[in-house]
Amino acid sequence: MKFKLPASLLLTGMLSGLLIGCTSGNLDGAGSDSDSANTAVGKTETYWVAPERVACQGIVPMQCLVVNKVVDGKTTEWQYFYNDIAGFEYAPGSFYKLSVETTEVANPAADASSLSYKLLTEVDKKQSYYVPNTMLTENRRWNLKQLTGLGEVNPLMLEQPANITIAGNRLSGFSGCNNFFGQVLHLFEDEQVSNSLLKLGPIGSTLMACADPNGNAVEQKLQQTLGEVNAIKVQWPFLNMYQNDELMIQFVAEDWD
Repeated sequence: MKFKLPASLLLTGMLSGLLIGCTSGNLDGAGSDSDSANTAVGKTETYWVAPERVACQGIVPMQCLVVNKVVDGKTTEWQYFYNDIAGFEYAPGSFYKLSVETTEVANPAADASSLSYKLLTEVDKKQSYYVPNTMLTENRRWNLKQLTGLGEVNPLMLEQPANITIAGNRLSGFSGCNNFFGQVLHLFEDEQVSNSLLKLGPIGSTLMACADPNGNAVEQKLQQTLGEVNAIKVQWPFLNMYQNDELMIQFVAEDWD
């Protein structure tokens, strides 16, 4: 702010000096207040970033990151992230765990975010994330208990139960008539369905003819549905797979009793 002194005061040197001193002090004070107001204090937050961007609608159609925030050691629900994280070089295919500085933006534009984000540290990067005490291990087989869309066919009536083993970046099992195998493209395990993510690759299998019509029905539906699920939850002794919030497949641990 600029001050204009009256011409009459300039005739008195002493008063002029005093006024200039006071004015100078006020200018310094105003500058300090302004600097303080414009110096935003950031806070440190932890985010997981999903392996794929998704189509989203901001001011214009765009591709958003999908993130969840770690609060008190627990993840929040996955959500679209419309901003950029300065210093973060994203490449699809991995879950990233990031330490991020979040800062409020003074007077943001009408179409801009009121927050800015800057990468502090890339804490972790991995294709799949399993909880430390995961039950998804190479030596555990899960037998099929429930499969949506089978109608009157009961998967529990098969002579050999359909089953799956899922661990690391691989899956394998028996789908009703044939053995199958595939790749876990990405998996994020959490205690809450909305906080987990799952994407399985194409299913390959042996090509034995299937004489049992029930086994054939289970096999076709199971392999199709494994390509559609996108969330997972282990609630002992059950392994549940979901499409969004809908339970699509339920397995039970073979060793639970």
